[in-house]
Amino acid sequence: MPDSTRGPGHGSLRRVPKQERSRERIDEILKVSMELIGRKGIDAVTMKEIASLSGGPIASVYQYFPNKSAIIAMLYERYVEEVRSFVKEEIDRIATAEDALQATEGLFDLYYHKMRLEPSTQDLLNAIQADKALADLDIAETRFQADVFYEATERFVREPLRESYARTLLVMFHMAGATLRLALVVPDGEAAEIVEQFKSIIRAQATYYLTGSFPASL
Repeated sequence: MPDSTRGPGHGSLRRVPKQERSRERIDEILKVSMELIGRKGIDAVTMKEIASLSGGPIASVYQYFPNKSAIIAMLYERYVEEVRSFVKEEIDRIATAEDALQATEGLFDLYYHKMRLEPSTQDLLNAIQADKALADLDIAETRFQADVFYEATERFVREPLRESYARTLLVMFHMAGATLRLALVVPDGEAAEIVEQFKSIIRAQATYYLTGSFPASL
């Protein structure tokens, strides 16, 4: 499996917790931060407010996080851990080219379902895009996931097409995020149409590479 340019964990923390009480404090800070981001938007959230609502002095927040960007980065790391988990589960089920075709849509449905259930995740990802360093990490993570999918499915693709297939996967994984962001801000009826349109595009591309021809319905 490819190695990401970053790994989820405690890279954003000023001080790595060693005691259970400290880990619980960090969890509460992150939970409150996520709730506030979802309710108010990232720009309106302050470190003082996070400290107050998480049940401790502001010094206890700065003890672990030097600034709000570090909190956002840690929230993103946890989001990445969760996404990697369901990506792995979907990929582990791939045994045939047909499985790979199903997985391209299945992964998108999983992303979309997560965003629908947790609207604050969308606000978090918007905040990530507004920070250059974090946005670069997000691109690296997208590349990592596309590479993982490629390694699991390249055996079903004819060798002359594999380089093109790898590039197409990166574009599809990147565009999946953009499509989700659009679908979540338009009316439900339009969102459903956008989702189906995007799925038809990835279905067509995946079918071409995995079977050698485009779907007959196109």
